[in-house]
Amino acid sequence: MTPLRLLFVCTHNGARSRIAEAFAKRAASERVESSSASLESDRIGPLAISVMGEVGIELSAAPPKSVFERYKDQERFDYVITLCDPASGEQTPIFLANVDALYDETAQRVNWFIPNFRSLTGTEEERKAGARQIRDRIRTEVATFLSQLGLDTDGI
Repeated sequence: MTPLRLLFVCTHNGARSRIAEAFAKRAASERVESSSASLESDRIGPLAISVMGEVGIELSAAPPKSVFERYKDQERFDYVITLCDPASGEQTPIFLANVDALYDETAQRVNWFIPNFRSLTGTEEERKAGARQIRDRIRTEVATFLSQLGLDTDGI
């Protein structure tokens, strides 16, 4: 059976998409090929790296490929899952229009509204608590999505 190809995309540095990719790989690496991309390229911040380390996943600070690089490389996907947060002022309409322009005819698109790590404020501990909530929400979205596809998610 050919694995489903998933691309997780977020607007900025790729932290949310990298987290989703990591959880999908952990849950269903035999049945899905997951990748991540961002609209902009920037290093992933230490907060996202830290909270993923808490659940045993090492996240690299290097940004993922941009969505444009993946398109230029003619990578094809069954599903393109966008992770953005219109409430935090992200350029959501522009972001979604770009993703649609690239993948509308070749992949099914799913959108998850996930807060951006950059939107977290407060003390270091408050920001870390918020980062854990973002991480856990992404894990829940990935598990729900994979379950809807009929895939077992016990390992997530």
